[in-house]
Amino acid sequence: MYNPYRAPSSEPTFGQVLPPKPPEPPRFVVPTSPPRISRLLLGVNLLVFVAMILYGYLFYGIWDGPQNLQVLYDFGAKWNPAILDGQVWRLFTSMFLHIGAIHLLFNLYALYVLGPLVESYFGPWRFLAIYLIGGLFGSVASFAFSPALSAGASGAIFGLLGAVTVYFFRYREHFGARGRAVLQNMLIVIGMNLVLGLTVPNIDNWAHMGGLLGGALVAWGLLPRYRIPRQVRPGVQPLEVEHRLTTELGWIAFCTALLVLFFQVATLRGVPTF
Repeated sequence: MYNPYRAPSSEPTFGQVLPPKPPEPPRFVVPTSPPRISRLLLGVNLLVFVAMILYGYLFYGIWDGPQNLQVLYDFGAKWNPAILDGQVWRLFTSMFLHIGAIHLLFNLYALYVLGPLVESYFGPWRFLAIYLIGGLFGSVASFAFSPALSAGASGAIFGLLGAVTVYFFRYREHFGARGRAVLQNMLIVIGMNLVLGLTVPNIDNWAHMGGLLGGALVAWGLLPRYRIPRQVRPGVQPLEVEHRLTTELGWIAFCTALLVLFFQVATLRGVPTF
């Protein structure tokens, strides 16, 4: 029986045609890369540390090889007199050595946190350029201003800090509150570590500052540039990254030339030695 007071049913009846759903508006996201190179670097630093322990035991009968000056020297720590004698390769090898387990764990944790963040936004090869060139800037700064034997990935890690800061400064409005929070956190971490390096002995603050500036410099020229996809479709869609291979290779060459110039000026000016 028809009841005029009954509310109309929301259930579709047989033969009823439902109106089409409105199309979902397009939403764009930043494309990211998996952290393959950063994970590989974690393994390399750990393997070198184990190799130093075994080397110290086999050749010197000690178990604290990573804290032994002779073992550190043999593995390629930064030592100014040796570099002045032509062993320039120590500026590179010292980036993969660590003086003791605490030093290693601090740097591995920092690399574990920062590495995937930088690699995800910059991509693997830009990340590797930032890490290596930033680390070399740290080594050269230590060579130029510190006479102490030193080693560690801290210069490269500060290079990653510089890269994260540059990225989220450039795109701070696009990431909203999250981007501004990341940028603020990076500035706090940088400030705290530099103050710590000035107040705590046996910390190579020159390597930290050199790595920070070097990493920021490299990252500025390698910042990915995004654009709306040529074919826009409804729903979530990654932005396209502009291909600028020639420009980016030119920027890497410029940063490398600047690094070589920095080294030459430091050598001609005279570096501190004990």
